[in-house]
Amino acid sequence: MGSFQLENKGDETKGKPHRGQWKNGCEFTLSLIGYGVGLGNVWRFPYLCARYGGAVFLIPYAVFVVLLAFPMTLLELSIGQYSGKGAYDVWDICPALRGIGAGMIGVSFFFCLYTNILSWILYYLYNSFSSPLPWTTCDNWWNTDTCFVRNKMVGNYSLLTEAQNKISNSSLIQTSTEEFWNYNVLRISSGLDDIGAIQWHLVISLVIAWIMVFLCILKGVKSVGKVVYVTAIAPYILVTIILIRAVTLPGAIDGIKFYIIRDFSKLADPQIWMTAMIQVFFSMGIGRGVLITMASYNKFNNNVMRDTIIYCIVCVGTSFYVGLAVFAVLGFMSHETGIGVDEIASAGPGLAFITYPEALARLPIPQLWSVLFFLMMVCVALDSMFFSVEVCVTTINDLIPNVTPRKRLMVTAATCLIMFLATLIFTTQAGLYILRLVDWYMASVTVFLTSAFEAIIIGRIYGADRFLDDMEKMLGKRPSVLFKIHWQYKNPISLIGLLVFTLVTYQPPSYGDDQYPSYAATIGWIIALITAVPIPIFMIKEIGSRKGSIIQRVKRAFVPNDRWGPAKGYGPVGQM
Repeated sequence: MGSFQLENKGDETKGKPHRGQWKNGCEFTLSLIGYGVGLGNVWRFPYLCARYGGAVFLIPYAVFVVLLAFPMTLLELSIGQYSGKGAYDVWDICPALRGIGAGMIGVSFFFCLYTNILSWILYYLYNSFSSPLPWTTCDNWWNTDTCFVRNKMVGNYSLLTEAQNKISNSSLIQTSTEEFWNYNVLRISSGLDDIGAIQWHLVISLVIAWIMVFLCILKGVKSVGKVVYVTAIAPYILVTIILIRAVTLPGAIDGIKFYIIRDFSKLADPQIWMTAMIQVFFSMGIGRGVLITMASYNKFNNNVMRDTIIYCIVCVGTSFYVGLAVFAVLGFMSHETGIGVDEIASAGPGLAFITYPEALARLPIPQLWSVLFFLMMVCVALDSMFFSVEVCVTTINDLIPNVTPRKRLMVTAATCLIMFLATLIFTTQAGLYILRLVDWYMASVTVFLTSAFEAIIIGRIYGADRFLDDMEKMLGKRPSVLFKIHWQYKNPISLIGLLVFTLVTYQPPSYGDDQYPSYAATIGWIIALITAVPIPIFMIKEIGSRKGSIIQRVKRAFVPNDRWGPAKGYGPVGQM
């Protein structure tokens, strides 16, 4: 097993000296941490905790990190490191399913559209240097007559009543923070039908965002490896500073208690387990080709098992740690406004752009805390963005023979330019509606499908025993046979179950209480199919290109081709 002979490797390894490697294991580990700590840690995880029993949500979350995320992360990191190939070329292991690689690249491309969120963050960061903070008053050009500033103990409703007296429809009342978000940042239109005009302040922010991404990946892993020393470490420093300040505020301890001491009976609800499984899957970035691509730059004998353990522990620990800081601030916000912590935390994405800015604005020297918060958000968003772009850049470079630094620079610049143009539509007044639509469909069906196929290929088609043999060449010892059970049975079943659950519980896209027009669902399913269609197309192509009977062609298309094998530089077992 795992002893097949490789042929024609010479052609495959041309240009490999220019592909580059991580300078050391620390750079790779920091890159993993930077990628795994995303914006969802700031708003989605706290929201889910508030909904499902506080830190009790961590129990099913941690369970699925161990049972689902750990084996899948190890699979992706191992296959990338063993072959030294990116998300597309790595499927030389099973050419008939090369469409999985194309689907992953498509998913990464769509994730790059989230760079628009980075442009929002940069705009908030810029405004954080203003005095007073522009979202703390109602006398700005974008404010309406129904704007009100939520002052201390607004539970008395004096200001709210004053605002209600201005209009007959109280549903139009918004805080100054909400109006800054809706009418200054987004300048939001009435819906998807009303695209509106391009907002040039967001275009400028978007240009800056893409320049930052370009500079981060300018020289591939050589530049990324340096950038992550800042972008992966700085968020922890900034969160710690905010947490230390937050726990000194009135109400902060109540917020932390709300987070930690909750109702364990929630664990009896099947919904919390399914939600935790989905959150684990997306927060750890499995199935997008990023982990495969990152690991492909490792040295062949890098301890990928150690890196997987670190990655999983850090993802769980960071989610808990960020939750402490978030709920400490939310507790202070609750104390100031008289609104329950659970109600404040239910804002979802609004936590980052409405609730948190409003809460930090109540502190002494609010500009300082706002700058620190949005700097942290920049680092978190930037890591996620440039790794998704790197998947596309690496794929193109792997397909170009004899890649030179100049060619790589041109590919990187062209990729960033194309993606910048693709994200311009999100700077329109309907940008948030469009982003919501893409998010609704893009990151579900295809990701679960490609990940299920990953486990099936390794566990069944290529063979789990054979893959464990390959891992033994890298690690110097054979991993536990338990991974065979994960890859052959548990992971495919779990992922297919997630896919079925997603389809069965499907709801048409919406934003708040507003439903999207009927044609939006059609557009959404087209987006989902764009990344799934390559799977059958490539299968037909690969089978058709073989010789022999139909059965022979199918068999030959599902076995590794002569380009599959250990990465260049692989040595005998134990030479580390």
